Amino acid sequence: MKKILYIATTADSRNRLDGETIKSKLLKKYLEEIKDVKVISVDTDDWKKHILKLVFLIIINFLRCDKIVISSADKGSHIVLKFFEKIRTRKDIYYFVIGGSLYRNIIENNWKTSTYSNIKQIYVESNILKNDLKSININNIETFNNFRRVEKFKNNYKKTDIVKFVYYGRVIKEKGIEEAIKLIKRLNEGNINCTLNIYGQCETEYLHKISNMFSNKIKYHGEIKPNNSREYEILSQYDIFIFPTEYQGECLPGALIDAYISGLAVIASGWKYAQEYICNNENGIIFEYKNYEDMYIKTKSLIENNKIAEFKKKSLLLSKQYLMEEVLKDFANKIISE
Repeated sequence: MKKILYIATTADSRNRLDGETIKSKLLKKYLEEIKDVKVISVDTDDWKKHILKLVFLIIINFLRCDKIVISSADKGSHIVLKFFEKIRTRKDIYYFVIGGSLYRNIIENNWKTSTYSNIKQIYVESNILKNDLKSININNIETFNNFRRVEKFKNNYKKTDIVKFVYYGRVIKEKGIEEAIKLIKRLNEGNINCTLNIYGQCETEYLHKISNMFSNKIKYHGEIKPNNSREYEILSQYDIFIFPTEYQGECLPGALIDAYISGLAVIASGWKYAQEYICNNENGIIFEYKNYEDMYIKTKSLIENNKIAEFKKKSLLLSKQYLMEEVLKDFANKIISE
Protein backbone atom coordinates (compact mmCIF):
# COMPACT_ATOMS: atom_id res chain seq x y z
CA MET A 1 0.00 0.00 0.00
CA LYS A 2 1.42 3.40 -1.07
CA LYS A 3 1.04 6.20 1.47
CA ILE A 4 0.51 9.60 -0.18
CA LEU A 5 0.93 12.84 1.73
CA TYR A 6 -1.58 15.19 0.10
CA ILE A 7 -0.90 18.87 0.87
CA ALA A 8 -3.72 20.97 -0.57
CA THR A 9 -6.33 23.65 -0.01
CA THR A 10 -9.40 21.51 0.64
CA ALA A 11 -11.11 23.90 3.12
CA ASP A 12 -12.41 21.09 5.31
CA SER A 13 -13.67 23.42 8.04
CA ARG A 14 -15.31 26.22 6.03
CA ASN A 15 -17.38 26.78 2.91
CA ARG A 16 -15.02 27.79 0.09
CA LEU A 17 -16.20 27.41 -3.50
CA ASP A 18 -13.31 28.96 -5.44
CA GLY A 19 -11.52 27.14 -8.25
CA GLU A 20 -8.47 26.21 -6.15
CA THR A 21 -10.57 24.49 -3.50
CA ILE A 22 -12.87 22.68 -5.92
CA LYS A 23 -9.92 21.32 -7.92
CA SER A 24 -8.08 20.24 -4.74
CA LYS A 25 -11.15 18.45 -3.35
CA LEU A 26 -11.71 16.60 -6.62
CA LEU A 27 -8.07 15.51 -6.76
CA LYS A 28 -8.18 14.30 -3.16
CA LYS A 29 -11.26 12.19 -3.87
CA TYR A 30 -9.60 10.77 -6.98
CA LEU A 31 -6.49 9.77 -5.02
CA GLU A 32 -8.59 8.17 -2.29
CA GLU A 33 -10.29 5.96 -4.88
CA ILE A 34 -7.04 4.54 -6.29
CA LYS A 35 -6.59 0.94 -5.24
CA ASP A 36 -3.65 0.27 -2.90
CA VAL A 37 -3.24 3.96 -2.02
CA LYS A 38 -3.71 5.51 1.42
CA VAL A 39 -4.09 9.31 1.43
CA ILE A 40 -2.84 11.35 4.39
CA SER A 41 -4.32 14.81 3.85
CA VAL A 42 -3.09 18.14 5.24
CA ASP A 43 -5.44 21.05 4.55
CA THR A 44 -3.57 24.32 3.85
CA ASP A 45 -6.67 26.52 3.86
CA ASP A 46 -6.12 29.77 5.80
CA TRP A 47 -2.57 28.58 6.51
CA LYS A 48 -1.28 31.85 8.00
CA LYS A 49 -3.58 31.41 11.01
CA HIS A 50 -2.43 27.84 11.66
CA ILE A 51 1.18 27.88 10.52
CA LEU A 52 2.66 26.02 13.53
CA LYS A 53 0.02 23.30 13.39
CA LEU A 54 0.57 22.88 9.65
CA VAL A 55 4.34 22.63 10.03
CA PHE A 56 3.88 19.92 12.67
CA LEU A 57 1.38 17.97 10.53
CA ILE A 58 3.54 18.15 7.41
CA ILE A 59 6.70 16.99 9.22
CA ILE A 60 4.98 14.13 11.09
CA ASN A 61 3.14 12.88 8.02
CA PHE A 62 6.16 13.34 5.77
CA LEU A 63 7.96 10.73 7.87
CA ARG A 64 5.06 8.29 7.31
CA CYS A 65 4.54 8.77 3.58
CA ASP A 66 6.03 7.27 0.40
CA LYS A 67 5.17 10.10 -2.01
CA ILE A 68 3.89 13.68 -1.88
CA VAL A 69 1.20 15.43 -3.91
CA ILE A 70 0.74 19.22 -3.64
CA SER A 71 -2.24 21.22 -4.90
CA SER A 72 -2.25 24.74 -3.56
CA ALA A 73 -1.80 28.38 -4.62
CA ASP A 74 1.68 29.51 -5.72
CA LYS A 75 2.88 31.20 -2.53
CA GLY A 76 1.79 28.46 -0.14
CA SER A 77 3.18 25.77 -2.42
CA HIS A 78 6.47 27.64 -2.69
CA ILE A 79 6.94 27.62 1.09
CA VAL A 80 6.24 23.87 1.26
CA LEU A 81 8.54 23.09 -1.69
CA LYS A 82 11.34 25.18 -0.17
CA PHE A 83 11.05 23.14 3.03
CA PHE A 84 11.37 19.87 1.11
CA GLU A 85 14.33 21.30 -0.80
CA LYS A 86 16.09 22.27 2.43
CA ILE A 87 15.75 18.81 3.95
CA ARG A 88 16.86 17.29 0.61
CA THR A 89 14.06 14.76 0.47
CA ARG A 90 14.38 11.98 -2.08
CA LYS A 91 10.68 11.23 -2.00
CA ASP A 92 8.78 11.86 -5.23
CA ILE A 93 6.86 15.14 -5.25
CA TYR A 94 4.04 15.81 -7.72
CA TYR A 95 2.92 19.44 -7.87
CA PHE A 96 -0.44 20.43 -9.41
CA VAL A 97 -0.16 24.15 -10.18
CA ILE A 98 -3.23 26.27 -9.48
CA GLY A 99 -3.89 29.10 -11.97
CA GLY A 100 -1.50 30.74 -14.39
CA SER A 101 0.78 32.97 -12.31
CA LEU A 102 3.64 30.64 -11.34
CA TYR A 103 6.11 31.88 -13.98
CA ARG A 104 5.34 35.52 -13.15
CA ASN A 105 5.71 34.86 -9.41
CA ILE A 106 9.07 33.13 -9.87
CA ILE A 107 10.40 36.06 -11.92
CA GLU A 108 8.94 38.90 -9.83
CA ASN A 109 9.80 37.37 -6.44
CA ASN A 110 13.21 35.97 -7.44
CA TRP A 111 12.24 32.46 -6.36
CA LYS A 112 14.97 29.88 -6.95
CA THR A 113 14.18 27.71 -9.96
CA SER A 114 15.91 24.75 -8.29
CA THR A 115 12.97 24.60 -5.85
CA TYR A 116 10.88 23.45 -8.82
CA SER A 117 13.33 21.82 -11.20
CA ASN A 118 14.43 19.20 -8.67
CA ILE A 119 11.01 17.71 -7.87
CA LYS A 120 9.54 14.70 -9.68
CA GLN A 121 6.80 16.35 -11.76
CA ILE A 122 4.93 19.62 -12.20
CA TYR A 123 1.48 19.67 -13.78
CA VAL A 124 0.30 22.94 -15.33
CA GLU A 125 -2.97 23.71 -17.13
CA SER A 126 -1.46 25.61 -20.07
CA ASN A 127 1.08 24.94 -22.80
CA ILE A 128 1.97 28.65 -22.74
CA LEU A 129 2.80 28.41 -19.03
CA LYS A 130 4.73 25.18 -19.67
CA ASN A 131 6.89 26.93 -22.28
CA ASP A 132 7.38 29.98 -20.04
CA LEU A 133 8.71 27.72 -17.27
CA LYS A 134 10.93 25.81 -19.67
CA SER A 135 12.48 29.13 -20.72
CA ILE A 136 13.91 29.40 -17.18
CA ASN A 137 15.13 25.79 -17.18
CA ILE A 138 12.24 24.18 -15.34
CA ASN A 139 11.71 21.17 -17.59
CA ASN A 140 9.96 18.55 -15.44
CA ILE A 141 6.56 19.71 -16.65
CA GLU A 142 3.45 18.13 -18.14
CA THR A 143 0.30 19.90 -19.27
CA PHE A 144 -2.81 18.58 -17.49
CA ASN A 145 -6.14 20.27 -18.07
CA ASN A 146 -8.18 21.38 -15.10
CA PHE A 147 -10.88 18.76 -14.62
CA ARG A 148 -14.36 17.93 -13.41
CA ARG A 149 -16.19 14.80 -12.32
CA VAL A 150 -19.71 14.56 -13.77
CA GLU A 151 -22.62 12.51 -12.49
CA LYS A 152 -25.67 11.90 -14.65
CA PHE A 153 -27.78 15.07 -14.85
CA LYS A 154 -30.87 16.37 -16.63
CA ASN A 155 -30.29 19.02 -19.28
CA ASN A 156 -32.98 21.64 -18.59
CA TYR A 157 -32.52 23.80 -21.69
CA LYS A 158 -35.61 25.20 -23.40
CA LYS A 159 -35.21 27.59 -26.30
CA THR A 160 -37.15 30.86 -25.97
CA ASP A 161 -37.18 34.28 -27.58
CA ILE A 162 -35.09 35.58 -24.67
CA VAL A 163 -31.29 35.18 -24.83
CA LYS A 164 -30.40 33.81 -21.41
CA PHE A 165 -26.92 34.77 -20.14
CA VAL A 166 -25.39 33.27 -17.02
CA TYR A 167 -22.33 33.99 -14.89
CA TYR A 168 -21.07 31.28 -12.52
CA GLY A 169 -18.03 31.66 -10.27
CA ARG A 170 -16.66 33.99 -7.64
CA VAL A 171 -18.64 37.22 -7.75
CA ILE A 172 -15.81 39.74 -7.60
CA LYS A 173 -14.99 42.84 -9.61
CA GLU A 174 -11.88 41.22 -11.13
CA LYS A 175 -14.06 38.62 -12.88
CA GLY A 176 -15.81 41.37 -14.85
CA ILE A 177 -19.23 41.13 -13.19
CA GLU A 178 -19.99 44.83 -13.55
CA GLU A 179 -19.05 44.79 -17.23
CA ALA A 180 -21.32 41.79 -17.79
CA ILE A 181 -24.21 43.68 -16.20
CA LYS A 182 -23.55 46.75 -18.35
CA LEU A 183 -23.52 44.55 -21.46
CA ILE A 184 -26.97 43.10 -20.70
CA LYS A 185 -28.40 46.57 -20.08
CA ARG A 186 -26.99 47.85 -23.35
CA LEU A 187 -28.28 44.88 -25.35
CA ASN A 188 -31.78 45.37 -23.94
CA GLU A 189 -31.62 49.08 -24.76
CA GLY A 190 -30.84 48.00 -28.34
CA ASN A 191 -33.99 45.82 -28.44
CA ILE A 192 -32.20 42.50 -27.91
CA ASN A 193 -34.30 40.80 -25.26
CA CYS A 194 -31.91 39.15 -22.81
CA THR A 195 -31.40 38.32 -19.15
CA LEU A 196 -28.42 37.68 -16.87
CA ASN A 197 -28.51 35.37 -13.87
CA ILE A 198 -25.49 35.41 -11.55
CA TYR A 199 -24.45 32.48 -9.34
CA GLY A 200 -21.53 32.30 -6.94
CA GLN A 201 -20.11 33.32 -3.59
CA CYS A 202 -20.09 37.06 -3.01
CA GLU A 203 -18.84 39.10 -0.08
CA THR A 204 -21.65 41.06 1.59
CA GLU A 205 -19.92 44.40 1.02
CA TYR A 206 -19.47 43.84 -2.72
CA LEU A 207 -22.99 42.47 -3.12
CA HIS A 208 -24.33 45.64 -1.51
CA LYS A 209 -22.23 47.74 -3.88
CA ILE A 210 -23.57 46.10 -7.05
CA SER A 211 -27.15 45.41 -5.91
CA ASN A 212 -28.37 48.72 -7.35
CA MET A 213 -27.36 47.41 -10.78
CA PHE A 214 -29.82 44.49 -10.56
CA SER A 215 -33.26 44.57 -12.19
CA ASN A 216 -36.01 42.22 -13.31
CA LYS A 217 -33.62 41.12 -16.09
CA ILE A 218 -30.42 40.96 -14.01
CA LYS A 219 -30.55 38.87 -10.84
CA TYR A 220 -28.21 37.37 -8.27
CA HIS A 221 -29.17 33.88 -7.08
CA GLY A 222 -26.50 33.16 -4.48
CA GLU A 223 -24.08 30.26 -4.48
CA ILE A 224 -24.42 26.79 -5.96
CA LYS A 225 -22.80 24.06 -3.88
CA PRO A 226 -21.35 21.79 -6.57
CA ASN A 227 -22.05 18.07 -6.35
CA ASN A 228 -21.11 17.12 -9.95
CA SER A 229 -24.70 17.24 -11.22
CA ARG A 230 -26.84 19.94 -9.58
CA GLU A 231 -24.67 22.76 -10.94
CA TYR A 232 -25.07 21.41 -14.47
CA GLU A 233 -28.84 21.05 -14.14
CA ILE A 234 -28.96 24.75 -13.22
CA LEU A 235 -26.46 26.02 -15.80
CA SER A 236 -27.93 23.97 -18.64
CA GLN A 237 -31.02 26.22 -18.62
CA TYR A 238 -29.05 29.05 -20.23
CA ASP A 239 -27.72 30.04 -23.64
CA ILE A 240 -24.46 31.91 -23.01
CA PHE A 241 -21.81 31.85 -20.29
CA ILE A 242 -20.50 35.41 -19.94
CA PHE A 243 -16.92 35.63 -18.66
CA PRO A 244 -15.28 39.08 -19.06
CA THR A 245 -12.51 38.25 -16.59
CA GLU A 246 -9.70 40.65 -15.73
CA TYR A 247 -8.29 38.35 -13.04
CA GLN A 248 -4.49 38.18 -13.42
CA GLY A 249 -4.14 34.64 -12.12
CA GLU A 250 -6.62 33.17 -14.63
CA CYS A 251 -5.48 29.99 -16.37
CA LEU A 252 -8.11 27.32 -17.10
CA PRO A 253 -11.14 28.39 -15.05
CA GLY A 254 -13.20 25.55 -13.67
CA ALA A 255 -16.33 27.59 -14.41
CA LEU A 256 -15.46 27.47 -18.12
CA ILE A 257 -15.37 23.66 -17.95
CA ASP A 258 -18.72 23.73 -16.13
CA ALA A 259 -20.10 25.85 -18.97
CA TYR A 260 -18.92 23.31 -21.56
CA ILE A 261 -20.40 20.38 -19.65
CA SER A 262 -23.69 22.32 -19.45
CA GLY A 263 -23.63 23.00 -23.20
CA LEU A 264 -23.28 26.78 -23.16
CA ALA A 265 -21.95 29.16 -25.77
CA VAL A 266 -19.21 31.40 -24.34
CA ILE A 267 -18.41 35.12 -24.43
CA ALA A 268 -15.02 35.68 -22.79
CA SER A 269 -12.22 38.22 -22.54
CA GLY A 270 -8.89 37.46 -24.19
CA TRP A 271 -6.93 36.71 -21.01
CA LYS A 272 -3.44 35.28 -21.55
CA TYR A 273 -4.51 31.65 -21.95
CA ALA A 274 -8.01 32.05 -23.44
CA GLN A 275 -7.03 30.88 -26.93
CA GLU A 276 -5.92 27.51 -25.55
CA TYR A 277 -9.37 26.62 -24.22
CA ILE A 278 -11.94 28.53 -26.28
CA CYS A 279 -12.37 27.77 -30.00
CA ASN A 280 -12.94 31.32 -31.19
CA ASN A 281 -15.98 31.56 -33.48
CA GLU A 282 -16.74 27.85 -32.97
CA ASN A 283 -17.98 27.47 -29.41
CA GLY A 284 -17.32 30.97 -28.15
CA ILE A 285 -16.30 34.53 -28.84
CA ILE A 286 -13.07 35.96 -27.44
CA PHE A 287 -13.12 39.74 -27.28
CA GLU A 288 -10.10 41.97 -26.85
CA TYR A 289 -8.95 42.06 -23.21
CA LYS A 290 -10.65 44.92 -21.30
CA ASN A 291 -12.18 46.26 -24.55
CA TYR A 292 -15.87 46.33 -23.67
CA GLU A 293 -16.95 47.99 -26.87
CA ASP A 294 -15.48 44.96 -28.66
CA MET A 295 -17.39 42.69 -26.26
CA TYR A 296 -20.65 44.44 -27.15
CA ILE A 297 -20.08 44.34 -30.91
CA LYS A 298 -19.11 40.65 -30.95
CA THR A 299 -21.93 39.59 -28.61
CA LYS A 300 -24.49 41.45 -30.71
CA SER A 301 -23.13 39.79 -33.86
CA LEU A 302 -23.28 36.32 -32.27
CA ILE A 303 -26.95 36.78 -31.41
CA GLU A 304 -27.99 38.42 -34.68
CA ASN A 305 -26.25 35.72 -36.76
CA ASN A 306 -28.09 32.95 -34.90
CA LYS A 307 -24.90 31.13 -33.90
CA ILE A 308 -25.85 30.25 -30.32
CA ALA A 309 -27.22 26.73 -30.99
CA GLU A 310 -24.16 25.84 -33.07
CA PHE A 311 -21.79 27.10 -30.35
CA LYS A 312 -23.66 25.18 -27.64
CA LYS A 313 -23.19 21.87 -29.48
CA LYS A 314 -19.47 22.51 -29.92
CA SER A 315 -19.06 23.23 -26.19
CA LEU A 316 -20.60 19.85 -25.34
CA LEU A 317 -18.09 18.14 -27.63
CA LEU A 318 -15.19 20.02 -26.05
CA SER A 319 -16.28 19.10 -22.52
CA LYS A 320 -15.09 15.50 -22.95
CA GLN A 321 -11.41 16.50 -22.74
CA TYR A 322 -11.92 17.96 -19.26
CA LEU A 323 -13.46 14.94 -17.55
CA MET A 324 -11.42 13.87 -14.54
CA GLU A 325 -11.21 10.22 -15.57
CA GLU A 326 -9.71 11.27 -18.93
CA VAL A 327 -7.28 13.91 -17.61
CA LEU A 328 -5.89 11.81 -14.73
CA LYS A 329 -6.01 8.33 -16.28
CA ASP A 330 -2.19 7.99 -16.41
CA PHE A 331 -1.53 9.68 -13.08
CA ALA A 332 -2.87 6.76 -11.04
CA ASN A 333 -0.29 4.46 -12.64
CA LYS A 334 2.53 6.89 -11.79
CA ILE A 335 1.50 7.02 -8.15
CA ILE A 336 1.38 3.25 -7.84
CA SER A 337 4.24 2.07 -10.01
CA GLU A 338 7.03 4.66 -10.04
